[in-house]
Amino acid sequence: MTALPAADDAPPSTTDTAATAAAAAAAAFTAEPVAEEAPAAPTLDKADSTWMLLCSALVLFMTLPGLALFYGGLVRAKNVLNVLMSCFALAGVISVLWVIYGYSVAFDVTGMEAGVVNFASFFGGFDKAFLAGMTRDSLFLTMPEYVFVMFQMTFAIITPCLIVGAFAERMKFSAMMVFSIFWFTFVYLPIAHMTWAGVGGLFWDWGVVDLAGGTVVHINAGIAALVAAIMIGKRKGYPTTPMKPHNLTFAAIGAGMLWV
Repeated sequence: MTALPAADDAPPSTTDTAATAAAAAAAAFTAEPVAEEAPAAPTLDKADSTWMLLCSALVLFMTLPGLALFYGGLVRAKNVLNVLMSCFALAGVISVLWVIYGYSVAFDVTGMEAGVVNFASFFGGFDKAFLAGMTRDSLFLTMPEYVFVMFQMTFAIITPCLIVGAFAERMKFSAMMVFSIFWFTFVYLPIAHMTWAGVGGLFWDWGVVDLAGGTVVHINAGIAALVAAIMIGKRKGYPTTPMKPHNLTFAAIGAGMLWV
């Protein structure tokens, strides 16, 4: 006679299986979620820092003396000093303004939100004015933030200098300086902020990609130069009076520096 299986050996019923599954699901639902790993903090990369320093020097080299020689060689002899001094003076003035408020207006992200269009989408704040809060240990990605500040400053210098060629020989030095300061503040800085400041910037959220200044520098300065040339008008005596370039050798050397 076959013995009946003990109660402990009996197969689990459908009710028991469902209860076990429900308990497991509840335990999984109420269990503490696994904490996600925090993104690694940025670390200093010497190669990146060295490369950015080299790039900063090359961009500044394009302005001084590259652009100065290029424009100086194309104007008449009596205006060479004016053009050279315009480029050198702008380099000094824009450098000071960049430290005072330029970097902050261009790259301060206070109030910026992805997909939200507000004042901060067009114009940065002043939380970084005079490079406030920046120390020798401050990093931008993998380089010291001071290096990034200097790199961007060289673009801020060369952009208004590009416009100088549009009104060379037709604008006083003082008027050129006033125009350049206002243009830098109310045109260059907002365009740079909208394009390069990051998520929340108007152009950034539109998907605009500007890796080498095609928008912020070239289109920006080109439109300003065109408008300035139209508003000021042609040179006195043009085209009846000969206006030979002062020194084509200077112009060729300057063009070579810009090409490099």
